[in-house]
Amino acid sequence: MLYPRWLETSKRFAKQPALFDGATGEVWTFGDLAARAAAAPKAEGPVVARSGSTEFFVSILRAWRDGQAAIPVELAAAKPLLRSAPPNGTMLVKQTPGADGIPRGIFFDGQRLVADADRLVAAMGLTPARPNLGVISLAHSYGFSNVVLPLLFHGVPVHLLPVPFPRALAEVFQQHQSLVLPAVPAMWRAWHRAGILNNAPIHLALSAGAPLALELEHAVFEQTGLKIRNFYGASECGGISYDATDQPRGSADDTGTPLPGVDVSTSEAGRLLVTSDSVALGYDEPRSSDSVASGCHLTHDLGHLDERGRVRLTGTIGGAINVAGRKISPAKVEVALMATGLLDGVRVKGVPSPDAERVQEISASVRLLEGATLDQLKLAATGHLANWELPRHWEIR
Repeated sequence: MLYPRWLETSKRFAKQPALFDGATGEVWTFGDLAARAAAAPKAEGPVVARSGSTEFFVSILRAWRDGQAAIPVELAAAKPLLRSAPPNGTMLVKQTPGADGIPRGIFFDGQRLVADADRLVAAMGLTPARPNLGVISLAHSYGFSNVVLPLLFHGVPVHLLPVPFPRALAEVFQQHQSLVLPAVPAMWRAWHRAGILNNAPIHLALSAGAPLALELEHAVFEQTGLKIRNFYGASECGGISYDATDQPRGSADDTGTPLPGVDVSTSEAGRLLVTSDSVALGYDEPRSSDSVASGCHLTHDLGHLDERGRVRLTGTIGGAINVAGRKISPAKVEVALMATGLLDGVRVKGVPSPDAERVQEISASVRLLEGATLDQLKLAATGHLANWELPRHWEIR
């Protein structure tokens, strides 16, 4: 289902640009990408696709060509270990810490992925004439749904940018007449402070992954006329709601209206219940508290629909740490720190960040082995964790 759909896309837009590689300056047409995917070695099992380059897309297509599941991960991430085999028909395995902070794999078949992509493209007006700027992680659910799937199924090109630095972004602005820019609040804050959003060719500005502060939304609008549109989704079901209005919101808990085909209600415990045809098949490690079943996902977010039919988020439960839109597993950080061989014990948690757009920061309370120092631990931790997974706050017990 997925590879034939891709072949239709690649033939329809064969001579048009598919990927602008900001690291090398190369431009791949849809025909180029199709040829590279067709020539890739046969996949005998699930394919790990590492983000950060054009080869990420080749790996995804290679998996689907051979009827295998693709597993997107960060470039430097360890090889994921699934706790159970994917069910028949699984085409994608998302890796997520989940709201409870314990990593798991989430299974999707082709029908669910297509439903998510078609819904977002239609609701947001994405088009082959307007590239998506890829500055968020394409291995995460937000980037995969909003950037990868529209490319493969609808011919929406992608300009890959390895770093979201203001100067690099400003250079990309000179190369396109109109762009769609999905980002997280911390990025919007940095770009606003750098003054690069004035007269930027941004047709659609999206923010997700963390709460978008009203102060930032209003400041950008007043200075540039650019409306940052709040988008809300979850790894287990893709897109949920979207703010399609042209004026800044009046309330920070407003995440827009449910996307077409998505039903949002509130459980007895106050949690949002999402029903749609893009809800996952299940997890690689079933638990008694599982939140995915029969096309429904019970989120760990608290909220309700208001009288205007807009989704209001009032809180969240669970243990995942939200660092500038990235969900980080406390358990993963604890295991990595113990793996340094310098600790007798550790406890990791999230603490509020003084920067509202970062949401939280990682704090580690550690018990060092005799003779070990905190400086040694910090240095050793860089070999086990990505920069954004490293604790900012340390306490020696």
